[in-house]
Amino acid sequence: MNRLQNYAFFCPKGAARKNNHGNLPLHYAAHYNAPLEVVEALYRAYPEAAHQKNNDSNTPLDLAIADGASPNVVALLQGKTSPPSDDEVFDGAKSKCERMEKELQRGMESHDVVQEELESVLSLLMDIKEAHPHALFSAGVDPGTVTDMDSLLHQVRHAGEEDRGEVPSGVEESQLSALGTHSGANDDDHEIQMIEDALVPPDDEVEGVLSKIIGLETVKNQIRGLRRTIELEKMDIERAGRGDAPLPRHMAFVGNPGTGKTFVAEVILPLFFQIGAVSSPNVVYACRDDLVDRKSEARTIAKTRRVIERASGGVLFVDEAYTLFPSTARPRGRDHGSAALREIASFMPSGSPLVLLSGYSEDLDRVLAANVVKNSVLLRVEFPDPSSSDIARMFLAKLSAKGLVPGDGLSVEYLSELLSSNTDEEWRFERNGRIADLLLNSVRSEIKRRVEGGIDTESRQSTLHIKALPSPVQQKIPMTVPEEVVVTVEDLERAMVNL
Repeated sequence: MNRLQNYAFFCPKGAARKNNHGNLPLHYAAHYNAPLEVVEALYRAYPEAAHQKNNDSNTPLDLAIADGASPNVVALLQGKTSPPSDDEVFDGAKSKCERMEKELQRGMESHDVVQEELESVLSLLMDIKEAHPHALFSAGVDPGTVTDMDSLLHQVRHAGEEDRGEVPSGVEESQLSALGTHSGANDDDHEIQMIEDALVPPDDEVEGVLSKIIGLETVKNQIRGLRRTIELEKMDIERAGRGDAPLPRHMAFVGNPGTGKTFVAEVILPLFFQIGAVSSPNVVYACRDDLVDRKSEARTIAKTRRVIERASGGVLFVDEAYTLFPSTARPRGRDHGSAALREIASFMPSGSPLVLLSGYSEDLDRVLAANVVKNSVLLRVEFPDPSSSDIARMFLAKLSAKGLVPGDGLSVEYLSELLSSNTDEEWRFERNGRIADLLLNSVRSEIKRRVEGGIDTESRQSTLHIKALPSPVQQKIPMTVPEEVVVTVEDLERAMVNL
């Protein structure tokens, strides 16, 4: 049989030669149950042999089936993938079991580490409770209800759920306790999150800025990942004793209108110098009008170059970058956006400045696919459409920033339900986060109308419900409580009608 195999390898034309009975070498190999290697060598040398018939009108497949050839040989002659042998199945299962055992071992070790860190954090909080119990109030924990580690852990979880708005209205304390006892998977997530929050330094400016961004967890995690990558690169370079760290490649912020691309850029880009992403604190925001001169291509190149020089060493944020592509809506001979894009692309290989292109998904994809920038943008950050709950939190944050106070019942849950039931998905999709601004303007108009109508009674009385905390010192300081303007549920409902 080895002679047949060598014959097929060194003389492939012989695999196509029939004898006086019309048999090819593959007929004999199939008939005499030759090893798979021999059949495969003959089949590879002359694949058409699998369909050739001898003088008895039998193909090699017919002979293989009739004479009880192995399943692998039959599968090969049928043009199918050979089924794995018993040994291969056993080896595969064994390898999979070994991988699962290793993953289980890593998971157990990780759980032990998390548990140790959790106990350390709880022990520290217990020490604070003994020495300065009032300090726990700042974390949303009532020291009077803390008797041991378990009760402290329950209070910390409950405070975290309240901060994240996860505690449903109308749920009794006993029900929360039961949930905390029996929801094992959620408990692990809460413990890990609590430890991560506790380990973040209070003076971490990056995390402080990220906390101002509502939703967009995947975006924030990508920024954290960029920061960690730069830190690891610096450590590797310091150990290797090489020169400056290579700057990260350029980025793209991709998302629908109102998903927060420009807002995130405004709060994040000033930190790029701090985390080492760029070598200069320069941040320049530009759009088509800042880059393109309608009079000539040469003037456009010069104008774009001046913008790039201002951003040198730092970050250049190009908003709605797709507008640099030619458009039929613009007069021919005056659309020099492509020249601006080519000029920006010419500086990309140097990494100075770091270029961040922003725009809508379908439009920006055309820019990213263009040859001039195709291989330069490494990090693509996708901005998802905000949910009704995200929009509700944005609105309440903007409300507080304007000095307005949400009245009774004006919660994230209520506002989210109000948005979902009074607007359709397509309308929200077209506006996304801008709905919060539209709603805020409408609410302010309603308040102005209410105040001018002389019915602003609730806002005048709202300060009566505020109780002053006891002073930590004995002396009494005269205080004047400013009047607050309360936004009522009725204000919000009327504002929704006017959107």
